[in-house]
Amino acid sequence: MISKGTTHNNGVRLAAYMITGKEGERAELWQLRGFAATNIKDAFRDVQIMSGASRCEQPFFHVQVRNREGETLTRQQWELTADRIERMLGLSDQPRAISFHTYEHNNDEHMHVAWSRIDEQTLSAKALPYFKLRLKSISRELEAHFALEPVVNHREGKIKFAPTRAEEEQARRLGQDSNELRNTIRDCWDRADCGRSFQAALEHEGMTLAQGERRDFVVIDRAGGLHVLGKRILDMTAAKIRDRLSDLSRDDMPTVGMVRAMVEPEQERTKGRQPERREQEWDRDRADRDWQNAVINAAIDREKLEREYVEPEDRKKREGVGSRKKDGSEQTPSQTFNEAAQDVQKRENAPDHLRGPNAAIYAAYKRSSDAHSFVRSLEERGFTMAIATSEDVRNNNIDQFYKTDFAALIPHRLREGDYVAVADNGQVYNLNLYTTGEKTDRVQKFMAALDPKEFKGVYATLEIVKERGALREIERQAFRDLSAGKLKGERDARPTGRLGKKMRSKGADPFGPVISTSRAATRTVGKTLDAFSDAFASLFSPTLTPEQIRQGEVAGDRREAEADHTADFARYTSDMAQQRQQQEIEREAERQRVRERGGRDR
Repeated sequence: MISKGTTHNNGVRLAAYMITGKEGERAELWQLRGFAATNIKDAFRDVQIMSGASRCEQPFFHVQVRNREGETLTRQQWELTADRIERMLGLSDQPRAISFHTYEHNNDEHMHVAWSRIDEQTLSAKALPYFKLRLKSISRELEAHFALEPVVNHREGKIKFAPTRAEEEQARRLGQDSNELRNTIRDCWDRADCGRSFQAALEHEGMTLAQGERRDFVVIDRAGGLHVLGKRILDMTAAKIRDRLSDLSRDDMPTVGMVRAMVEPEQERTKGRQPERREQEWDRDRADRDWQNAVINAAIDREKLEREYVEPEDRKKREGVGSRKKDGSEQTPSQTFNEAAQDVQKRENAPDHLRGPNAAIYAAYKRSSDAHSFVRSLEERGFTMAIATSEDVRNNNIDQFYKTDFAALIPHRLREGDYVAVADNGQVYNLNLYTTGEKTDRVQKFMAALDPKEFKGVYATLEIVKERGALREIERQAFRDLSAGKLKGERDARPTGRLGKKMRSKGADPFGPVISTSRAATRTVGKTLDAFSDAFASLFSPTLTPEQIRQGEVAGDRREAEADHTADFARYTSDMAQQRQQQEIEREAERQRVRERGGRDR
């Protein structure tokens, strides 16, 4: 059984790695214990926020446990393994998450366990002294308990230490095998009895012994890679290495720059005819490590786009979080936790210099986990998402050149394919640094998950927004009429007199006084009934405030102005079309005259 442990400083990396399987591998979240949230991302986010109230910069501890190929355990045995490791490390009763990764080709599975190191009562981190030695010890105990084949603690071969990250990256960049090069250097060292024989052995293998800038001796391979002669390869101290190479003069050796200057022309000359390298043997640990790095990098890119998690702050930037204030008073854990939570909330709020629609777009963007949630959040705030088409860009250029009324609504620059937000008043906003806090290219990359076919163009969206505004104004006017009383009928516009509506003269009808008296009584009864009906209607109709009435009047004036603007723009478009048609007719006539003139010349 092999168990590897490491601390993590960010929950997004750990959560993404635990629930994401690489190609040919299935990932399954098995247990989430001790967290307030039921989702691993939200749970790790809470721990990340809580760590802001302490001095802990690495609030998570992650352990990966695997068996030899072919050895299997049941889920109950895996949980027992996690419990034993938990007790050995002193993380009992700490929140933890367990996931399993299973290879599809042979169904071999291994376990990932992540604990929160933050104690919720004291807001302090659990110490993990000598956790590597403890993991080795518990692995040997579990192998005996489950009757598994023991795994050797030390590395196979003469070299006891694994290559560093810099050495692995150098070998990957140059297309070489770092382990093979290190073993070659070690073999040359073991065969040599002095410095000259060691130098000759290296030259036979295509390597050069040189003087280092910070080390006494280094080895340059045939591809220009640098390897330090030290304890990690030779398992000897620097003093013993100098004693063994005492017959060589360090000043007579070439420097690293001189050797690489000779290696580069040789590489250029043989670049087109390099022999095909033999395929390296598959290393499960290395492949798993490469996949983990790839998942981490992808999670970092996703975090920068979504802003879903909180990056750990630099200790130097913290103003005494989790410690004493400058005035000497000590904060309680709850106070420090509240301050950390408020700090996270401030990051999602719009800056002070943003107001109105810009602040609303900023808040919607920062609080959205993906592009679809961003669109829904904008719709809740009264915005409509649109995409700029080639026709929109062309019309926008015309409007900006002639300073039409649309020039005040649409930004000066529209890029084809970019998403924009359209407010209810028809104002169009670009998604850029001023409205979202991110650069335009990064925001458009964040919006790439949307289907452009689901959104209309900018000018088409403006027409839809205008129709919505007209419908809302009709509804507001209906509510105002209901609140004011009975709806008034239209005034009779017919002229008075013999051809128009009838005129009544006083004294013309002997029953006039009686009829007028009865009509007056009828009007009185009618007004009473109207009052009752108005009172009944007012119970079911909203009462508008003077501010709402004023806004309705302003909206009506704006609608009339927009109608005039639309008519002017239609007239302008028609004139431009007629002008282009007339120009085309003239060009065709000119081409016809040229053809006729050419025929007469011949």
